[in-house]
Amino acid sequence: MNLQITPPRVMRFGAFEINLEARELRKSGLRLRLEEKPMQILEMLLERPGHVVTRKSLKEKLWPDTTVNFEFGLNTAVNKLRLALGDSADNPRFVETVPKRGYRFIAVMDGASIAIATPETPRDASVAVLPFHNASGAQEIEYLCDGITEAIIHGLSQNQNVRVLAWNTVRRFKGHEVDPCAAGKSLQVHSVLMGKVEQTSGGLAFNAELVAAETGWRIWGHRSSCSVANLLELQSEITREVAAKLHPHPGEPSRQAPPARHTENPQAYADYLKARYHVQRLSEDALGESITYFQLAIEKDPKFALAHAGLAETYVLLAFSCAYSPNEMIPLARKAAEKALSLDDHLAQAHAALAGVLKVDDRDWPGAEREYRRCLELNPNDADAHRTFGDFLCAMGRADEASIEIHKAQELDPLSLLIGVEAAWNSYMRRDFLRARDHSLKVLEMQHEFPAALHILGLACEQLGDTSEAIAAFERASVLTGSHQTIRASMAHLYARQGRREAAGEILAELRRAASQQYISPYFIALVHAAMAENRNAVEWLEKAMTEHDVWLVWLNCEPRWDSLRNEPLFRDILRRMKFQN
Repeated sequence: MNLQITPPRVMRFGAFEINLEARELRKSGLRLRLEEKPMQILEMLLERPGHVVTRKSLKEKLWPDTTVNFEFGLNTAVNKLRLALGDSADNPRFVETVPKRGYRFIAVMDGASIAIATPETPRDASVAVLPFHNASGAQEIEYLCDGITEAIIHGLSQNQNVRVLAWNTVRRFKGHEVDPCAAGKSLQVHSVLMGKVEQTSGGLAFNAELVAAETGWRIWGHRSSCSVANLLELQSEITREVAAKLHPHPGEPSRQAPPARHTENPQAYADYLKARYHVQRLSEDALGESITYFQLAIEKDPKFALAHAGLAETYVLLAFSCAYSPNEMIPLARKAAEKALSLDDHLAQAHAALAGVLKVDDRDWPGAEREYRRCLELNPNDADAHRTFGDFLCAMGRADEASIEIHKAQELDPLSLLIGVEAAWNSYMRRDFLRARDHSLKVLEMQHEFPAALHILGLACEQLGDTSEAIAAFERASVLTGSHQTIRASMAHLYARQGRREAAGEILAELRRAASQQYISPYFIALVHAAMAENRNAVEWLEKAMTEHDVWLVWLNCEPRWDSLRNEPLFRDILRRMKFQN
């Protein structure tokens, strides 16, 4: 696309402002001294921002009569320009060196001050919505910044024509000053949506812009002030306008429905954003906080389907954390999921929540699959739905299909620690222990002490016969989690397999004592008994797990650590009642 651009008199980028008529460069209002040649180079770069200005064109215009000293003069002038801008050749924010060709201006210019031609929308549209920046630093609006980012991601992800990166992938940019071109290159997307929120005496000030990642062109921008009461309307407006700009085939009808208005109550929506903020933290205390805010949102708007779905999801997460009995959590999750669906049958999150309940409580495998598929039909860009569906397929012994779903989840959310752990877990369950170890190590490269990855690393190393590595992984995971029962049971299982019955028995006694004071999963106690060849005790604890609807039983049919019991008639009877076998 060839653009003929006449630069305006005043252009702004970052903290800088250049007046081309007066030939003045200022930073935060203060005038900078810039020599003639560096100023001329900057002017040439600003004539075609985002495009390469060749060394040949610079020579012809600025050094037409020089041959011997051209390279020295050019390098000196560019270095002086970078010095004035506080820029770096190794990590450029403004002037990028294009090896053997020339230079390119890569910063985003303020659209209120410069009118430039809008580039074509990429044919293969993809976007990263970076975490909205809390410009005020006020803790009380931190949840708004995360919440509106996540909500816009969700709204855009329902557009089947556009690939939208998930929240977990972009979250690493939170709290950092970001160059959209560098971020776009890192995330391999065509467009980057950036924004900031500032607390004012009258409410909130919002500033957002959509930038072409390759060139730094400003595709779209938005500035407004609003109150919390108008937040829903603002979020819908941003989502709608960005979706229109991202649509890769102008003139064709978009396959995206208008952004849903899940509630008209601004206070309920604010509580919902606070709940989502706490869910992302995933700790037991944080999940408890999220339940409180979901319930407050529902009190303010009983027809808020999205809040009911979020509540259902959180109850299931608490059951899997073993913090509470599933007999306590799962009925609450069912009630919330069914309520969400009764309010909005087209809500993808509600179908995913019901799928989880049908899986862990009813063992209704066809029903759970139907709900997962309906969720993905409504929102095909939901990375977490692809992850949980893959998790379900793996438990059903459909390993190849599971791998496809996990791969889709990783494409949508490549930096998600949770999805990376899921890839390791699924490899372990399909008995590809080398791949399970490799996936775990990749997650640990991103976050050195991630307990779930350490746990699966230990499980994989145990199966591979690398006992010392398995013990080291389990011990570190135990320290990080405060001796969580899943890790302690895995340690006892390993000790028993080594013939260290006394050490395994001590952990088993510890778990059984704790069971009199808090919820301890019968599944894990049964697992230790199985490793100690106490098959009758193992089956008795599995029967207890059946009675308590233990959520971990979904893995009974494929978990390698149950292999010693697979020929036991009583164990096979449990598998039959779990509907794994006829």
